[in-house]
Amino acid sequence: MVTLEENKTVSSAFKLSLISISAALYAVAITLTAFIPTPWGVGSFRPGVLVPAYFALIYGPFVGGMGAAIGCFIGDLVQSAFGLTTPLLSLVAGVPGNFVGFFLMGWLVKKYRSWSAFTIASFVSLLVGNAVCAIGVVGYLSIFFPAWASLSIDIKLGAIFGFTFFWVGTMIPFVIPLMPAVLRAVNPVLFSNKGKLEIIEITWGKTTATLRSTIFVSLVLAGLYAIVMFTPLGNLIFSEAVTGSSVYTYWVKSLMLIASAIVIAFGFVMTVLIRRKKLS
Repeated sequence: MVTLEENKTVSSAFKLSLISISAALYAVAITLTAFIPTPWGVGSFRPGVLVPAYFALIYGPFVGGMGAAIGCFIGDLVQSAFGLTTPLLSLVAGVPGNFVGFFLMGWLVKKYRSWSAFTIASFVSLLVGNAVCAIGVVGYLSIFFPAWASLSIDIKLGAIFGFTFFWVGTMIPFVIPLMPAVLRAVNPVLFSNKGKLEIIEITWGKTTATLRSTIFVSLVLAGLYAIVMFTPLGNLIFSEAVTGSSVYTYWVKSLMLIASAIVIAFGFVMTVLIRRKKLS
């Protein structure tokens, strides 16, 4: 018979192992795409956020947030060997941004536990986490690079918006549509360990709620696309971009429109699946 204290020890040890696994997988994932930079030459393309998103979604906010923060720092240490980032920049931007974002994602999904909540939680947490990271990046550049220190506040705010825009636009298309497939693939292993740690189970929820949540997120993303494509703010946020290619900038601006289309497609697919599930 396992006592309460022994069970807590098992859970704590298992939680630490989950954080370690999440951190290791995330470090590898972000290193593989580290050579695809943002338009500002700082930061990179990170579809690997699917890893900490999974751990936050299933094992809760602390596991998700700590795994993301540690994995980000390890990955950035590897990248620093190639001159792609620095450990200090990672500590002031990437680490807090990843912890806040994935802790928030895990907390929101644990609280509401439905696919509609997952869609909203993914958008909100990635927006908040990446904004924290973007503020850290611009603050770091403003302190250690004189060219950035002399920039006006509106350009710095535009750069913060731009970093956030790029990361959200490249992360949403991976996290939201791919998570159901990931969960389906790992369910047999997942629930074999259910006794060691509380696992968050996501309910199918109401069909209309899931569709409404994806429509809402899709419209917000489309609105952000319209802002950067058709207003002066679009030019402002890319004013400090290091890439001179107008074609590259055009496609970066189109990220939100692509993400919007993917999210709405996800919504319709999930609607069909939920209806079939309820009819079966």
